[in-house]
Amino acid sequence: MKPENIPALAERLADIRILREHHVWAAAEIFGLDGLDEPSRQTLRKFRVLMEADALVEAVLLLAATATPPRSVERINARSGRWVCSMHYAEGNTSRTCSAAHADLAAAVLASLLASLEQPAALRHRRTPLSSSKIGQHRHDLTSPKH
Repeated sequence: MKPENIPALAERLADIRILREHHVWAAAEIFGLDGLDEPSRQTLRKFRVLMEADALVEAVLLLAATATPPRSVERINARSGRWVCSMHYAEGNTSRTCSAAHADLAAAVLASLLASLEQPAALRHRRTPLSSSKIGQHRHDLTSPKH
């Protein structure tokens, strides 16, 4: 995994209206799906099939399942025209849930996955989202950790 790219991609997601294929491929690069072992090649084949079918949410969920430790969606719901996704994982005796909101469902799922990969201190220093009532603004990320 390439953790140095996580904050940059999270910032890019915060400024988009809808998730595009290249954003998901950037996330796949972070996860290093280009491994030479058989499980990595199988995962890459599944990922490519999902991307070719334009199944962005399913592709992001596959990335979540391949994370170490694996992540899973705890909850997805819509509130005031925005999708809120909570991603959960457990490692040893520690359990963590991170949530993100976005107007686009696939972007909310990817944003919550990226938030779950960042260290808690990094999340506290993320720039504050603008109010959604500002005309012409495209700030969609409301990432916040839940401990």
